[in-house]
Amino acid sequence: MTSPGSATPAQHARPAPLACLECRRQHLKCPGGKPACARCVSRGFECAYTPSQRGRRRHAYVKRCTHPASTLDHAQPVSPTLLNNTSTTCTQPSERHGLVSAIDDEQLVTLYYLNFHASHPMLLPRSLYWKRAYPRYLKAVVEFVGSHFSPTTSSDTLREATARELQLGERTTPEMVQACVLFTIALFARNEVNEAQRVLAQAIETAIELGMHRRPFAASHANNQPTEEESMRRTWYELYVTDGCIAAFQRKHSFTTNTVSANVLLPCDDSLYEDGICLLNPASRDDFESSVFADEEMTFSSFCYRIEAVRLLGRVLTITGAQGVYRDQVQAVDNALAAFLHHLPASKSEPEIINTYGELDELMFQTHVVIQYATTLLHYPRSDLPCPVVPFTMDVPGGNNAKVLCPCARQSVHSIKAIDASKTLSMLAAFRSPVQRHTPFFIYPLALGAIVQFSVSTMHSRSSSSCLEQHRDRIKLILGVLKSLGRHWSVAEAILRTLKRVALTVFRPSRSEDEVFVQQDVSADTAIDPYSNETIGGSWLDSFEFQDLQGLIGLDPDALRL
Repeated sequence: MTSPGSATPAQHARPAPLACLECRRQHLKCPGGKPACARCVSRGFECAYTPSQRGRRRHAYVKRCTHPASTLDHAQPVSPTLLNNTSTTCTQPSERHGLVSAIDDEQLVTLYYLNFHASHPMLLPRSLYWKRAYPRYLKAVVEFVGSHFSPTTSSDTLREATARELQLGERTTPEMVQACVLFTIALFARNEVNEAQRVLAQAIETAIELGMHRRPFAASHANNQPTEEESMRRTWYELYVTDGCIAAFQRKHSFTTNTVSANVLLPCDDSLYEDGICLLNPASRDDFESSVFADEEMTFSSFCYRIEAVRLLGRVLTITGAQGVYRDQVQAVDNALAAFLHHLPASKSEPEIINTYGELDELMFQTHVVIQYATTLLHYPRSDLPCPVVPFTMDVPGGNNAKVLCPCARQSVHSIKAIDASKTLSMLAAFRSPVQRHTPFFIYPLALGAIVQFSVSTMHSRSSSSCLEQHRDRIKLILGVLKSLGRHWSVAEAILRTLKRVALTVFRPSRSEDEVFVQQDVSADTAIDPYSNETIGGSWLDSFEFQDLQGLIGLDPDALRL
């Protein structure tokens, strides 16, 4: 028997006396076991042991800590935690030996695949991740992204260390392109826009330099592995999607990857990719574009429809801004957006984007979001919808002081289409799936949908309470989704605060109404007096201007309504 407070046999258990070569290479704590350790068995690695050299390894570690500048380039890849937390004067290892433990590494990778991979499925499936031996800089980005979903690991702690890993990594490799794409998405979702654009530009430059936009590239860099070849194709198209979406959010009129003559074959279905079963003869862009004229309906992967949705978004961008645009060009793009939805197979239509396992098809979800976002961007600036909050959003297209009247009296048609698109965005937001699994690119279309709903609300009389309640419910839904996304991505939190201020102005109660409205709709740290338009105890407005709202959601204050 053991007395209270005495150690149990489990507490006296010692680590395995030897670590296998594979666990040493990855700086992981080896569980031991002969002839192979449990970790190598679970991942299909070859397991081999050599005599331990712990004393020599400790000496090497101390030397790296004391002289990091001269040894970093030649040292084994180290974890982001070591890079961020180890000072240049340390003389002994930390309690965790300065390395991210195996448990932490695996948790962050698991969180990445559970919450992020399905929306941006570019890397190898989770079952192949550990076998692939990705370079350290790419692993660092994966762990950094995963940390945004971790209750215990600080993403801010890993941020700079991940950037340093990227700086030290070999630049002209497809893995560097993959790392930069993932890092771009995360930075943009963290509201680090300038750095995100810099990293994205590096990814585009490297991808084009490597020739990733050309059809032969994927096969030539896959080592006769079909899943790796598919990953290379997906990398180019994930770069294309990221480039197009960020261009729209930044109110650009074009995006680089849309101007490149690319002929990469199209990605296969995610279900096949995740099972490691990839098509030997993937479809081409020509196959996709000519399918609408085929006698029999052809169904492509969700990734393919997502690519086409971003291409249509690019067409919308080309006819926005201050340049003159003829009405037939607007009509042509509007026709293309409507035709896209009509030609979708039944299994890919908006109500049916739940897969056979009862899970949301994240790529088709994104596809519909992009189409509705593009539709709103096309029609809202050309509509006669009023500015939702004139004093604060006077530069938003549609504002009374920034209106360029359409000479053809078609503004009401544009208004109807913009309103319908915003309604569809709210329906998409209502899907009962884990919100954190949606791409952070969902944040910006949600915000634009809320602005349209605010505009409609200002048109309806207070006497039309049932109609106003519908708009209010949609906005509350959108704000709720942004609140959930804000737990992981800071840009959602910033936009949410702004939209709450707009909501308080649009739905301002009369002085006779119960002022509990404020407590119900605004968190304590951003409490607002609905009558004064002043923040109570809040200072976030010092660095966040209402006039910047249209920039966050991709609206161009100079857009003409023609």
